[in-house]
Amino acid sequence: MVKPMTTSIEVSPLARLRVWIERVFSGKGIFVVLAVILLIAVFVAPNLFAPVNVGNTLRRAAILGLITIGQMLVLMVRNVDLSVAAIVGITAVAATTAPDPLVGLGIAVVIAVATGAVNSWLVVSRGVPSFVATFGMVMVLEGAKLIWTKGALSAQAPESVISLARGWIGPVPVPVVFWIIVTVLATLWVSRTRSGRNLVLTGANPRMARLSGISTGTMQWIAFTAAAVLAAFAGFLQTGYSGYVDRSIGAGMELDSITAALLGGARFRGGEGSFVSAVGGVLVLSTLSTLIVVLGLPPELQNIIKGAVLVLALILHWPARR
Repeated sequence: MVKPMTTSIEVSPLARLRVWIERVFSGKGIFVVLAVILLIAVFVAPNLFAPVNVGNTLRRAAILGLITIGQMLVLMVRNVDLSVAAIVGITAVAATTAPDPLVGLGIAVVIAVATGAVNSWLVVSRGVPSFVATFGMVMVLEGAKLIWTKGALSAQAPESVISLARGWIGPVPVPVVFWIIVTVLATLWVSRTRSGRNLVLTGANPRMARLSGISTGTMQWIAFTAAAVLAAFAGFLQTGYSGYVDRSIGAGMELDSITAALLGGARFRGGEGSFVSAVGGVLVLSTLSTLIVVLGLPPELQNIIKGAVLVLALILHWPARR
């Protein structure tokens, strides 16, 4: 009797390690990483759990979390938005220079909608890669900010904005309440509504989406516009949390949001990601930042750690060459 031929595929230890790391550093596994960081902090930096540090960590996380939700939507449609940090900056300027902070927020939202529209038009109609298109908008917004302020990028935030961003609703910081609400709404939208599922399908399989009658261009416009508007609201809260406006406000938030979204399961190939898991990614980044401060380590170490986490996320999620 001839035995049937069987084949087996050898999987290298390095490949197994990569798969294991990817499972841990994405999706719900990111909460395991967060738990490990907190456990280590119990022994090396117990001051991390002081009420003031917990409150500051959560406020920073909420502000970044709002931006990350928008970035996740853009990643879901196979794009990336580098202009969100610039929107945070111009929102801060609007909030501090307008006659009323709410008027400033309204102006910032209008600018954000226009930015999202231009970004989506460049990507959809002109075929410009999203990182190029959105980087171009960064230059436009930064230039507009300089003209608006006449180069004087320093001002105190209005007391009403500070009170909002530093306020509490019961035991929960106000920005965290906003973050929770938007996270729940975004999760329900992509999972329970037709338009939300259309957006996911646009990223997962653009050709199938077009054949199904979905306007993929509209879906991308929604993603870019939502990301810009959420960045404007985050900028408003960041202004109040910081208490002042300078050149550095919002700096680096575009990369932080991309990192948190990737840790939340988003992929550059689109159609994937969990807003709940992204909460874990945001908390990991914010907790590490606070931990560095509590330990008295050089501030520059924050950029090194954030960069290392981003590189790790890129290695895990960027499609490998075959």
